[in-house]
Amino acid sequence: MDAKESLVKIIKALLEIGQSVPRQILIDYLAGKESREIEELGLYDNETYGIGDAHDEDYWMTVIDKAFERGYLKLKPAKSNKLAPSKEGKKFAKKPTTFMIDDEEEATDENLTGLEDLEDLIVQIPNTEVDNPEQKASAKTKQQIKLIHAIDRKIALDDFAESESISFDEVLDELEKLIRQGLNVDITYFTNEVLGEECVQELVDYMASMKKFSMENVISEYGDVYSEEELRLAYIVYLIHHKK
Repeated sequence: MDAKESLVKIIKALLEIGQSVPRQILIDYLAGKESREIEELGLYDNETYGIGDAHDEDYWMTVIDKAFERGYLKLKPAKSNKLAPSKEGKKFAKKPTTFMIDDEEEATDENLTGLEDLEDLIVQIPNTEVDNPEQKASAKTKQQIKLIHAIDRKIALDDFAESESISFDEVLDELEKLIRQGLNVDITYFTNEVLGEECVQELVDYMASMKKFSMENVISEYGDVYSEEELRLAYIVYLIHHKK
């Protein structure tokens, strides 16, 4: 389908907002949803607020992802989770051309870090988290997909947690679950920034040397130096490289 008009709405909305914003805030803004973030930014009186209320969140998620993939949106600042129109995006808004997207379910992702498509990911997730036999993703599954998107784009995991209004521990829980189910990801862009490459390697080596892994022992050994969240991050790196 041609989503030319939808992309124009996204670019115009971002230009009127006047600053880069996380994807979820942009989706809520387009759909005309009320949120604390939109209120704090003072955006309710904008002309483009609610400009996309004819479509649901999944639709806007798909269009925004495609616009980012094709260079019409960019992350600003780099390595953040905040979107802004690129030069190409601004040009597009002035002189729109065809902007084709696939069916929503198929378009949810084409770059799932080592997975071929959405269906492959859902197959790896327990059946209790699938809405129906047609493999449509549940809310939890969609959040997992967004997490994979974030990692693929090297978005800071704490920023992702904030954008999704969930705790950082919940992000770590979901990430650990996905890795145990076979997902292959690389979070060293984040752990190296938070802990430092040498510290991550020291922790991973210590975990690998244990005859029987115990997080309690790791906390006992390193808890006076690192927070529990930092140790869990190192453990996730350990899982990625030592999963059977």
